Amino acid sequence: MTPAQPTIAPRNRAEPAPLSHGQELFWLVDRANPGLVAYNVPRAFRVRGALDLDALERAINALAQRHEILRTTYHADGDHPIQVVSEVIRVPFELIDLSSKPLSASLAQATALLKERAAHHFDLSRDVLLRATVVRLGPDDHLFFYLSHHIVSDGWSKSIIFRDLGALYTHERGMGPAPEPLPLQFADYAVWERKALVTADAEAHLAYWRNQLASPLPVLDLPTDRPVSAAPSFDGDHSDVIWPAGFVAEIRQLGQSQGASFYMTLLTAWQTLLHRYSGQDEIIVGSPIAGRGQEEIEDLVGYFANALAFRTRFGDDPTFGDLLARVADTCLDGYEHQELPFERLVMELKRNDATSHAPLFQVVLTMEDTVPGELTLGDATLTPVEVPLSGTKFDLTLLFSERPDGIRLALWFKTDRFFRTRIERMLGHLETLLRAAIANPGTRVSALPLLSESEAAQLAWWQGPATTFPGVAVATRLAARAAATPAAPAVVSGPTTLTYGALQTQAMALGQALGSAGVRPGDRVGLLLERTADLLVGVQGIWLAGAAYVPLIPDLPAARLATLLQESGVRVVVTTAALATRLPAGITAVPVDAAPPPSGAPLPGAQPEALAYVLFTSGSTGVPKGVGVTHAHLAHYVEAVSARLGLALDGSMPWTGASVSTLAADLGHTAVFPILAAGGTLHLIPTAVAMEPAQWAQYTAHHRLDLLKITPSHLKALVGDATGPTLAALLPQRWLVLGGEAAPLPFVAALRAAGGPRVLNHYGPTETTVGACTYLADEEPAPAETLGSLPIGRPLPNLRAEVRSAHGQVQPIGVPGELWLGGPQVAQGYLGRPDLTAERFVTDPAGVRWYRTGDRVRRLSTGALEFLGRLDAQVKVRG
Repeated sequence: MTPAQPTIAPRNRAEPAPLSHGQELFWLVDRANPGLVAYNVPRAFRVRGALDLDALERAINALAQRHEILRTTYHADGDHPIQVVSEVIRVPFELIDLSSKPLSASLAQATALLKERAAHHFDLSRDVLLRATVVRLGPDDHLFFYLSHHIVSDGWSKSIIFRDLGALYTHERGMGPAPEPLPLQFADYAVWERKALVTADAEAHLAYWRNQLASPLPVLDLPTDRPVSAAPSFDGDHSDVIWPAGFVAEIRQLGQSQGASFYMTLLTAWQTLLHRYSGQDEIIVGSPIAGRGQEEIEDLVGYFANALAFRTRFGDDPTFGDLLARVADTCLDGYEHQELPFERLVMELKRNDATSHAPLFQVVLTMEDTVPGELTLGDATLTPVEVPLSGTKFDLTLLFSERPDGIRLALWFKTDRFFRTRIERMLGHLETLLRAAIANPGTRVSALPLLSESEAAQLAWWQGPATTFPGVAVATRLAARAAATPAAPAVVSGPTTLTYGALQTQAMALGQALGSAGVRPGDRVGLLLERTADLLVGVQGIWLAGAAYVPLIPDLPAARLATLLQESGVRVVVTTAALATRLPAGITAVPVDAAPPPSGAPLPGAQPEALAYVLFTSGSTGVPKGVGVTHAHLAHYVEAVSARLGLALDGSMPWTGASVSTLAADLGHTAVFPILAAGGTLHLIPTAVAMEPAQWAQYTAHHRLDLLKITPSHLKALVGDATGPTLAALLPQRWLVLGGEAAPLPFVAALRAAGGPRVLNHYGPTETTVGACTYLADEEPAPAETLGSLPIGRPLPNLRAEVRSAHGQVQPIGVPGELWLGGPQVAQGYLGRPDLTAERFVTDPAGVRWYRTGDRVRRLSTGALEFLGRLDAQVKVRG
């Protein structure tokens, strides 16, 4: 048992009085932020009935005489501030008469005046830290407003001020005695507090908080609507809501089931919401308390309030009921050690831990200050009026106050970080979460719903439009094009032009040769070729043989090439005589220009559920993984993206497309397969042209290109600083499709200003077949400038995109999470890696297959998904 603290006694008035720890923090903050008004404390009341203004002014000045803190200023004395008490002061008292105006007009003007007065800056070293204003609205109708600074007044002081002011007003009117003199003053407490902090009791409190707030301390990382500025700002606003009495009773009952108060229950829900918003497993919330543990100071005006830092851990994903019991224990322990000033704790942690962050928390939960239910000044009655403040001290402050019809919640926020719409949603999520916890306290916090039905309906654009596609395999479409327009140019590669008829003839010969080499339907065949027309012959030939192609980069290191062949199960590789020398022993090489056998068997062709190709991921998240994409996956992608581009696949729109990347990355597939499926002409741009700006300019001057898929950085390297018509001449005429990395807004703006093609941002990992989301730069809602890059957009037809938490719960608008993509383009898994399949691929009860990308997405507010940062992996352009 810790020793009792000494009794507070009057100080030696011959010596300067120090500031309390709480006051010292205000003083330091004020010196660091000249003009700061965030710590102003305004109070306003509607006064109805006869009001003696002279008596009220005398009573206010008598109040300052009774409580010497109201006539105290604060000065630097060397390295420490001191209190200086004036014997007599006059409190500024202002009377504004608006009674000649209509009541509605006078009330509007009075509200504006009070807001202006509330923003008055106090000079702590010179000003009287109490000011009063009375606005006359009518003969017996007034607004009474007073403003003080937090350094002289806390929430408890409000009731004391009105109790004493009422008694002094009555006395000044000669209708009652003056209150008894006070035996102590606030400065006496400040002297006592400094001495009390060196006792064994204080050391015990400090030891508890050192343990409770041991490093590393979490710094709350909430999603914001504006970039966070390094300069502190206290500009704020609030949104409020009323929770009905029935709901409040249910909250109380939930708390009682775990031995928790209403405050503890609301704190548990508030911390849970912050955990779900931030994804952090440790949350610290500040909790202001009265700080009046000594009987001697109960009747004093002053700043005695303290703050506790409640730290809650979510790492084990507890049920809400278990978490509530945990939070209740933490609160009770904290109350046992509340005597240590918060400011002392902050300084202690800063001294011992350079990585900790003052003031330990950025978010607060507190019960709003209240005043007695009936306030009177003589015969006049007072009703509290809300003052339209514009400042707040913390990122978020959740205040609640009891009302006859329930409770009022007011969520204050910093306007340089959050939009009001986000705050309104947060209040809704808090209610949804609590109602679910009441219904089933055994629900784990990760599974508690946040979205209301109306908000869930707002996210309908996550679903791409439902469209019925024929699902024709690209191999089948190529054969049809060859039969319908055999002389039409299919592939241009340098000086070589390959028609659809020649492409199909050569591919059939290759397919028969592969069958003779032992390739059977379902096999995987390597494709080791340079980017020439032979590459497309190889693709179609492998498909006609019923196999899937595995693209291999010619300059791949020998060890990596051998690993890919082994992991993909490739036994046969389509290649050239020159490149065949790079293959390891045991691999059969089939020349791409192989002659058909004398009596070739009928070719199996492409089946919808059979693999079309296997691509290996970049390995940015670990070991590269082989992704198997079926003909059905590819067919849906081609038909879906063609619909988004307005490209008809019936042969009526023979566009020209350009491919500047390897088939080993699906970046260029947008240009390759839709163009060929539509009977257009595909330009396989030689490596020298694709990498040299001068040659690119020459190529685009001599060849019409309708569609180009390219990374922004690659395109920037090709076009340099060109603008206007010069830039437009370097671009395709219809569509510029950007992908593989984030598309910077300034660069996109320059592209559009040139008057060139439409710009489509295209996103999708290999596992979802080339791309799942698109953003039309000239049609979709304009992206936020703070984002810095184009959004990834909306899902393609029949696909879904959802942002979920780490536990798989759908996240609300504006809350970060992982991007999950679902629908008919999602691959079945990773080739030969079933352990990774379960990690990334999920099938929901409705049978929809989802791919969990792991990319962090932050915003869902404008109808387009927007990334928190750049994509994890960028596709490299290879020759």
